[in-house]
Amino acid sequence: MKKIKNPIIILGGFLITSEAYNPLKTTIENISDRKVYVVDVTRGDWFKSNSAEGWITILNKVKKMVTFVLNKTKAKKIDLIGHSSGGIMLRLYLASEPFKDTIYNGKSTTRNLITLGSPHQAVKATKLRSFVDEKYPGNFYKNINYVSTGGKVEINSKQTSLLTKLIARNSYKSISGDKNESGDGLVPLSSSLLKNSQQIIVTNTVHGGIFGKNWYGSTSKVREWWDEIKWK
Repeated sequence: MKKIKNPIIILGGFLITSEAYNPLKTTIENISDRKVYVVDVTRGDWFKSNSAEGWITILNKVKKMVTFVLNKTKAKKIDLIGHSSGGIMLRLYLASEPFKDTIYNGKSTTRNLITLGSPHQAVKATKLRSFVDEKYPGNFYKNINYVSTGGKVEINSKQTSLLTKLIARNSYKSISGDKNESGDGLVPLSSSLLKNSQQIIVTNTVHGGIFGKNWYGSTSKVREWWDEIKWK
């Protein structure tokens, strides 16, 4: 099997700062011998992400990081990992059409896009998330290998925090319309598994650190989804 050496860039999720992704970064570097970088997005940046301008601020940081990594490593291609909202923003980053007069064209330098617990499809979604899924649905760019990962956890188990026990059912209902669906304590599987992508389900896995034990970036969980990826 061909060994993939592309450097990896991680874009985190809403209100989660970059240091929370250090265990994920370190684990991937250890198991893959690849260089991993995390885009530094502040909570202030995320608070503004309900507007197109706020998305542009974050996407510009992704673009700057990609340029930096390609120059530093002399690589031809990078791979992207997006957690939660970050995964949806990266789908837009791939686009070759202008977004508010800015063209990112991330598909020209990206080979694989892996999303972790990203609310891709939703009955109710923010305006910008809906825009991405309507304009660039599923595995939209055929030169990109889209891989979507969704977590599955028993809400009332010892794995979950009090927050998860309180909000999970309502969250699932607001996203998919079905409060009894399986999911990661915040995002249901019908939303996190992107249509026509390679789909990976990880059990006993919550959305993020505040949702309980073992989220997508926990050292014990990373290898579970990493080993399932069919890299291209």
